Amino acid sequence: MALHSLFFWHTKQSLDNTWHPLVTNSPTTNPNNLPPFLKRVDIEATAVDASPFIAGAGALAHLRQANDFGFTARASVFRNPKTLRTLHRATLITVPVVLACQAAGVEYRYFIPRWSHERERRREDEEVRRHVAVGMVAGMACWVVRIYGLRKGRLYWAPVDVVLGGALADLLHREYGKAHGL
Repeated sequence: MALHSLFFWHTKQSLDNTWHPLVTNSPTTNPNNLPPFLKRVDIEATAVDASPFIAGAGALAHLRQANDFGFTARASVFRNPKTLRTLHRATLITVPVVLACQAAGVEYRYFIPRWSHERERRREDEEVRRHVAVGMVAGMACWVVRIYGLRKGRLYWAPVDVVLGGALADLLHREYGKAHGL
């Protein structure tokens, strides 16, 4: 059973990877002016696809410090430098890898530990994209406030706020649909 769950992607089919936003539905305004590999790049799908790996890396880094909470490490994720550094490094590694996979046309969603349910397939792609875009703008605002408004914010420079803001908006949209039976 443990070996089966480690290789979960062997049992996945193409219908299992149809969660929104779809990678091929990027609403680029002038796609004819772009080279073919840039037509496949999708920013909203990147935020949703990279977030499980970023959050997982941050969670592992935070759990590794559990014995030090209260002594040499802070228990708050937002005030723990090692956890924040891990989140930012994971963002700076994961986002370019996902964008490169999209540009190359590689089906990378098989390796993301997430399955698409019937409720997920009923979601409208445009509405999901709007929510993710608003979450990314809110994350950008948090990033700007942290860099320029807070005295210690310049120590933690990375677009993790933008990526996780978009992913959090997608998660809230899914949970809203689940709670209201949409």
